[in-house]
Amino acid sequence: MAKTADDDTAEGIASTDLVTEVEAGPALSVPDGPMAAWLEDHFEAYADEPAALIREGDSFEDVRFAELLEEARAVAGGLLELGLEPGDRIGIRAPTRYEWSVADVATHLAGLVLVPVYPSFSADQATHVVDDADASVLITEDDYPDELEDAVDEIVPIDDLPTAEPPELAGYDADDDEPATIIYTSGTTGDPKGCTITHRNLLAATAMVDERLSLESGNVGTCFLPLSHIYQRVGNYYLWGTGNAAAFMTVDDLKDELGMVEPELLVTVPRVYRRVYAGIQDQIAEMSGAKRRLMEWADGVAKAYGEGRSEGESVSSALAAKHALAEKLVFSTLREELGLTQVEYALTGAASIDADLLHYFWGLGIPLVEVYGSTEVTGPSTMNKPDSFRAGTVGYPMAGSEVGLAADGEVLYRGPNVMEGYWNNEAATADSIVDGWYHTGDIGEFDEDGFLTIVDRKKRMAVLDTGKNVSPNRVETALNRDRFVADSMAIADGRKFVTALLQPNYEAVLDLATDEGIAFDESATERDDSEEVVAVDPALLEDDHVHERFETALESANETLASYEEVGDYRLLERALSVDREELTPTLKKRRPTIEERYADRIESMYAE
Repeated sequence: MAKTADDDTAEGIASTDLVTEVEAGPALSVPDGPMAAWLEDHFEAYADEPAALIREGDSFEDVRFAELLEEARAVAGGLLELGLEPGDRIGIRAPTRYEWSVADVATHLAGLVLVPVYPSFSADQATHVVDDADASVLITEDDYPDELEDAVDEIVPIDDLPTAEPPELAGYDADDDEPATIIYTSGTTGDPKGCTITHRNLLAATAMVDERLSLESGNVGTCFLPLSHIYQRVGNYYLWGTGNAAAFMTVDDLKDELGMVEPELLVTVPRVYRRVYAGIQDQIAEMSGAKRRLMEWADGVAKAYGEGRSEGESVSSALAAKHALAEKLVFSTLREELGLTQVEYALTGAASIDADLLHYFWGLGIPLVEVYGSTEVTGPSTMNKPDSFRAGTVGYPMAGSEVGLAADGEVLYRGPNVMEGYWNNEAATADSIVDGWYHTGDIGEFDEDGFLTIVDRKKRMAVLDTGKNVSPNRVETALNRDRFVADSMAIADGRKFVTALLQPNYEAVLDLATDEGIAFDESATERDDSEEVVAVDPALLEDDHVHERFETALESANETLASYEEVGDYRLLERALSVDREELTPTLKKRRPTIEERYADRIESMYAE
């Protein structure tokens, strides 16, 4: 029998002192667990259908549900032969790959608790995770820090997972409210905290996504985001629960692999969509004459059409005709070049995305919707729906859940996917979950139709020395709209006015240097494994032509901001913010204290009298 979400009424909850406004999602039936039984039921139901696509040379090969289940059972047996007992924690430190998911399913079957360790964690952070979780075994690739060898009893190579004839697997007897996984959040400060996620949490989150999407079986979804993060992992569970395949891809080869796979479901983050859009804008900038005018016209049509769809109103017949023409002349070709011809749903989560970008992709024919949530709620808490969305908002509450606002505007969340608590940290749990409500730390507001807008992180809200409140997120969103700005960080708290550190779109700057004949040290240009430029000669960024272009970007951003939010000065960064330099978390959130300390001189120079 299915379990249903709590049926407390919004009126009853709103009468408490804690919550001032409440919006509730539709009813939800959470499947019976545990995860082992749920996975087996679905894997057997879709036994002959593809469960995974794996890159083999120049093509992708299918792995059937029956094959994946057989592999996972054997690995479950192998892990138990290491002496592990049901309920024991086992770490996994590896990038996203098929074997990661085999281990994931295997631990559910064996009744073990999987503890992901981000490969980008420092040796101290990784050691903290396995120590805090008391994990005695670690599955990993070869390049692990030496400190981890001393922190666990056994290292298991992910390329050679142990196998054995499985005994009676204890995972089928696990209680729905027992821990299924412990996921350590990559916070911007302090040691990572372990979110204790139960079987019921995972099943509820998966059912919530299923209520919002309607993907039929036999299709393909992407899997290239970190499986160490709950977002991609729940995405895979959703795919498997609906009889669809997860295509294991790599970020470095994403463009080619999207064309090879042609997915129906795209699961990714704003940075990927921004990169795609910036690439299109760079192509347009290199064009001339009628072709450039056509592309610029189509760009405007896409945004106007997407904005019309976002407001839930029928677009005018004139705009519909323009869109049909742009579809024929431009959009269909662009989708083919991007490998997105079959996309039915495109999800974006883990960070905010600009409404203009959402409008553009909708106009392009890619139904892009924003998901809002966190590890503490096993992924989703609100989500737009393709047939009911509003760009600039994060949608409305997931089925079976409630979203409330505290008196200070903090977003509160309650539902069957809220974690049990922080592992080994009762104090942090008590601070975060009060009367069943998870305190998100975000400031938000509802519109008249119940769509939620996230204003900023509660701790990030800045107050100028004039007393005016500034949302750094709002300022950064305005700056990031310009194709020459890859990322930005607003500085405001306690200051006279707002300033910003800007990470340029280095490709665009290099193109400008070529066009204007700017001399610079080309040997200082650095590229990452995906050939994206991540550093340039600092002298290049001091050129007058470059500064003129960024002054234009600043003026455009300031036109959309209140007078007290306007950016008064900026500094350009010659090197991209990165996880390796501990400026970004593994989920690409900025570590502001680190960045502010590293660039303190530049920041202070903007406020010098």
